[in-house]
Amino acid sequence: MHPIQGKWKIIAHTSFGDLPSINDIVVEGDTFHGVMHDEKSGKDNDIVNGIINGNTVTFETSINFVVFTVKASLTGTLSDDGKRISGTAEAMGSKGTFEGEKIE
Repeated sequence: MHPIQGKWKIIAHTSFGDLPSINDIVVEGDTFHGVMHDEKSGKDNDIVNGIINGNTVTFETSINFVVFTVKASLTGTLSDDGKRISGTAEAMGSKGTFEGEKIE
């Protein structure tokens, strides 16, 4: 099983501030999907279109802000031990970064 499978604590760094989430990811071959639980809003958003290419993953989800929700695309690279991830996030034409660690 690819190391992206499991539960992740991820923090996206955006122009609106840091957005922490808990992400449950399920791998199916070279793709994945799951649920992102936004810790600030308490809302759950689907993780879709997850693609695995070695230690690089790309996926889409939604990010909740105070009064609106936006679609976001993320690309990240897993650490060699498969326990950390970092990368870039893009939403509404703005770019930010994210980082995370596997918690289960």
